[in-house]
Amino acid sequence: MFKHAHLFASLLLIGFSTAHANEHSNAAVSPSLAQHVDIDGSSLYIECFGKKAPNIIVHSGFGGAGSDGGWESVIKSISKTNRICFYDRANLGKSSRSKGHYDIQVIAKQLDALLNKAEIKPPYVMVSHSYGSYSVRAYNHLFKDKVSAVLLVDPTQYGMFYNGVAKWDPEEDTYNKDEIARMKAEQAGFNDPNSNPERINHKTSAEFIRNSDDFGLTPLTLIWNKNGIWQGGDAPDTWHPKTWDRMKTMYAKAIDDMHRLSTKQTTRFANTEQHNIFFYEPSIVVKELKALLKQVK
Repeated sequence: MFKHAHLFASLLLIGFSTAHANEHSNAAVSPSLAQHVDIDGSSLYIECFGKKAPNIIVHSGFGGAGSDGGWESVIKSISKTNRICFYDRANLGKSSRSKGHYDIQVIAKQLDALLNKAEIKPPYVMVSHSYGSYSVRAYNHLFKDKVSAVLLVDPTQYGMFYNGVAKWDPEEDTYNKDEIARMKAEQAGFNDPNSNPERINHKTSAEFIRNSDDFGLTPLTLIWNKNGIWQGGDAPDTWHPKTWDRMKTMYAKAIDDMHRLSTKQTTRFANTEQHNIFFYEPSIVVKELKALLKQVK
């Protein structure tokens, strides 16, 4: 598990993976729906627990599939009153490979088609973990009338992937060979979809997110882990000081923006230091999700 401080400082794009290797799986709770649906030539998998509206849609973190499990405690509580659904994005879990250009806008459109074909009706309460914050925002931008509330669980900050390459300025800075290697690796991860496990085009995704709407009047709750906000500090010896300072400045703005996504926003901090709050402290996820459900009923 990774804390946001480590994730941001390392800026390893694959560090957002939330695949949870443990003995648990969503199969431990019997789903009310489990099926593959053909969307744009890809077979996408979705499974739901419970039957009552409003429907809750969970967006997994980077490299993590909804079918990976870890949400059992949340499911057992929430499925008694609402239907909660998990899906596998293309290239993950039980879903097949993506076809053609694939980025966050495509993901949002495919999810809407998936929900329509699976006859899971809006309005939706959108729940995300980590990188899932990107697909929630993209979906909200395209289909905002279908989103009734949002819960972001230890989210990836918007702008994270773009900022990861924007902090480098080889025209102004002079880098040593290790810094040059790091810069090239991060630029490759940003520009080459084949370099990441989901084959997502981060470059076009970053542009789409940068121009997407926030959540306006939609009720939104953000849950950070106990140490989820990086405190910065002086540049370590392994970092160019100007690059480090740019990174800190961009991070501070990204966090400030995360706390102003909705006019009806609540921010909470979990007791756990773990990134997978839904597994290590499911009670806070259940509590805040139930509070949002009360607002939309």
